[in-house]
Amino acid sequence: MTVLQSLRSAFSTFRAAIHAASAVEMHKIPSARDLGKLGIDRAAFQRIHL
Repeated sequence: MTVLQSLRSAFSTFRAAIHAASAVEMHKIPSARDLGKLGIDRAAFQRIHL
């Protein structure tokens, strides 16, 4: 993996975390793409009481 790919991956993960946190603050379920990028199962996340 090149340095550029590593940076892109890191920023992509950081972006997904920001989007997920924003959705949770609005009492919504984050997108499946963002949860998947963070390694969180969507069904498991839905069982959490926001």
